[in-house]
Amino acid sequence: MALLEVRNLRTTFQTEDGVITAVNGLSFSLDAGQTLGIVGESGSGKSVTSLSIMRLIDRPGRIESGEIFFDGRDLLKLRDEEMRHVRGHRIAMIFQDPMTSLNPVLTIGEQIAEVVRLHLGRNHREARETAIEMLRKVRIPSPEKRVDDYPHQFSGGMRQRAMIAMALSCNPQLLIADEPTTALDVTIQAQVLELMNELQRETGAAIILITHDLGVVAETCKDVLVMYGGNMVEYGDAKQIFAEPKMPYTQGLLASLPRLDAPANARLKPIPGQPPNLHRMPPGCAFAPRCAYRLERCDTPVPVTDLGGGHLARCWRCTETLVPVGAAQ
Repeated sequence: MALLEVRNLRTTFQTEDGVITAVNGLSFSLDAGQTLGIVGESGSGKSVTSLSIMRLIDRPGRIESGEIFFDGRDLLKLRDEEMRHVRGHRIAMIFQDPMTSLNPVLTIGEQIAEVVRLHLGRNHREARETAIEMLRKVRIPSPEKRVDDYPHQFSGGMRQRAMIAMALSCNPQLLIADEPTTALDVTIQAQVLELMNELQRETGAAIILITHDLGVVAETCKDVLVMYGGNMVEYGDAKQIFAEPKMPYTQGLLASLPRLDAPANARLKPIPGQPPNLHRMPPGCAFAPRCAYRLERCDTPVPVTDLGGGHLARCWRCTETLVPVGAAQ
């Protein structure tokens, strides 16, 4: 049995202009000890998916339907008290901006120790010792001194390390990292990703890495889930998808990346158009208005095609060798 299995997840938000479906029938699974990358443009539903798993969707949002099985239990059927025990203990999350996630009036050590006391029942002295040990694990210098520092006394990279220390302090089975390197420079990004990989090897935790950076996914993830318009458009082994992307949106994301082996005068190929307006989703394939391979049937409901080896794609033409049939609109 997979550690995490999401089935037909649907999350909506009530707005003045009507109901927005941010996640629309999403399904995927993740085994223990593995890393899944979830990629897509802003507004594709990546962060809402992670918040749905954590059951942190607040009004005007709600999880309309679906199942989220974690270690054999449906999280959507747990009482709030039961979910609070799962959240932060068995499933932990690193948020996108550590400065807004950390409490500015509490020391870093107190914030880590609070999690340890709450979930592991340690006393104040034991919790403080655990906090120091976790800061040492994430390679923060002089952890015995820095444990009493406040978030504003840490650099951006150090704050992200502190968030990782807090997330891993209770040895979770699943770690969700939502854009953990977005605000960091390239050198610090590499250090943070290597740290996460090293700690995963030590603890055996599964990781969901949410990012828009396909380079990060290629470097760290076994599987990849490509999202667009609130749903999966391609899913499978990362090496296979990077070598043979079958969905035009995935092809567009890869074509827009700079390559070391490209000619000096080579130009990047951005995806034309804009992401869909969730208030007015196009019929059929959400990517059709931007797609160079669009056909009339792309305006009808699109099936998920199993291409073998666990490789799935939501596209009418994913089994074809694609040749553009017209310019993208």
